Amino acid sequence: MSYKVLARKWRPKSFQELTGQEHVSKTLVNAIQANRIAHAYLFSGVRGVGKTTVARILAKSLNCAEGPTPTPCMKCQSCLEITGGFSVDVIEIDGASNTGVDNVRELQEKAQYMPFSGRHKIYIIDEVHMLSTPAFNALLKILEEPPPHIVFIFATTEPHKIPATIHSRCQHFPFRRISYREIVERLHYILQEEGITASEDALSFIARASDGSMRDALSLLDQVIAYTGGNLSEGDVSWILGLADHMITPFFSCIVNKDSAKALSLLKDVVDGGYDLKQFCANVVEHIRNLTLVKLGMGQGVIDLPEDRIKEIAGDAEGIPAEDLQRLFGIFSKVLEEIKWFSYPRFSFEMAIIKAANMRSIVGIDEILGKLAAVEKRLENGHNEDEGFSGEKVVGNQRVEGAVESASEDSTKAIVVATEGSSDISALWHNIVTDINGSKPSLGSYLEQGLPVGYDNGILTIGFNGGASVFIDLIERKESKEFILKMVKKHIPDVAGIKFTTTVINKGSHSPAYNEYMVNTHEKRQQEIEDAFSEPILKEAIDILNGELIELRSRKDE
Repeated sequence: MSYKVLARKWRPKSFQELTGQEHVSKTLVNAIQANRIAHAYLFSGVRGVGKTTVARILAKSLNCAEGPTPTPCMKCQSCLEITGGFSVDVIEIDGASNTGVDNVRELQEKAQYMPFSGRHKIYIIDEVHMLSTPAFNALLKILEEPPPHIVFIFATTEPHKIPATIHSRCQHFPFRRISYREIVERLHYILQEEGITASEDALSFIARASDGSMRDALSLLDQVIAYTGGNLSEGDVSWILGLADHMITPFFSCIVNKDSAKALSLLKDVVDGGYDLKQFCANVVEHIRNLTLVKLGMGQGVIDLPEDRIKEIAGDAEGIPAEDLQRLFGIFSKVLEEIKWFSYPRFSFEMAIIKAANMRSIVGIDEILGKLAAVEKRLENGHNEDEGFSGEKVVGNQRVEGAVESASEDSTKAIVVATEGSSDISALWHNIVTDINGSKPSLGSYLEQGLPVGYDNGILTIGFNGGASVFIDLIERKESKEFILKMVKKHIPDVAGIKFTTTVINKGSHSPAYNEYMVNTHEKRQQEIEDAFSEPILKEAIDILNGELIELRSRKDE
């Protein structure tokens, strides 16, 4: 005898065996007992939640020799034929392959005849939303005036595609996703009956991967049993499903401890181990979500994990501000979306790791305002009154402004900002990239990997080093390049074009433009930063706000 997969072997045969659809089973049981059988039912819900199974159970209940009964005997000829799928009174039709009006007309003709042996002639039409508009119109006639012996049961995953005229003539039962706990309990029962042992974590992985579908859960269980040959362990299930769950906690610990190098090394192990990168990123996002919910006091009712695992997560969440978790969730959610279309998903993931590991904690607005009030108080007490300080100081032949970036993406910092007027091409490039980031952040992130290496005859050349050269293909797209040139013209009006190239960026081995920048500009600006720090009031503001000088731009004297 051929092997029968678990999804078929353990398919519920009665309402009592049904898992997770109590609202449906209770209503149908009461209707059968009260003899209030409708002529048309519409079952909707995601795949694998029991729509067709309930349709067959209802058919058995209506045509059972001892019925109509909510508990079919499973012994009479009708029950056995319906269970075996060869009952002449229960006709199952695939809506996806019988979409035409001729198919429905044939159904109309046959529906007029009385059932062969049962009480009802029952039509189960699966994926009914696939019928054509003329087919639905033809079906509407028989739904308006059905023969007394006919019962229609429609099943669909997309109820919004059912015409309102059909929908209004059916009793609609929306099937819900089966909960994590219900799937785990059902898997436990099946494995006990099969004589197979499994750890709680192993079943947890399967239940989570099934996404609320019992059929998917049983198919995955079959696959894992075939791989292990018997006992199911956490590691085996994680491997066969490509989850790499055992690497999530150490990976996230590296992010929290700002160890980007080790996090990148773990990502390499994920890739080299053959795990799915998208699935791993999704697991990271889920882990951050779980940490956030635990931080807010949520428990097993919301998080689909064993109780002991939730306790471990609660320990991991200690000391991590909820605001930081939300920002990390945003970073990895964005990369999860990017890797769906990015040609090099690993690169995008690596940049997200570096960004997340170097992320600074948010300072609350109340704390910022308090520190600003302290600065204001010091100014009112006469600090630098003789210098006439009014928010800006002169450093050399430049005017420097002090400002605060409050509750920014990365941290609270004291910034020394300047306006335009610099002749340095590298400073202008920084301004250009900043403007592009404001309109198109993804394009701006690619351009941040490049540096200006030349400006000759109106052509601005931007060089990309090593692995960053992969961004050239993305930037060279016509619409992107035109947008970049438009933004460059705002800062360099006489520019005629822009060129992107691959270069090796090592000090002393570049084009004259880059060497001039490194020698004349970089060292000069380092001196300007040191001069800015020598200003007492600015230094005091930075100390009080626990910030740092991150930017210095020059502008012409007014």
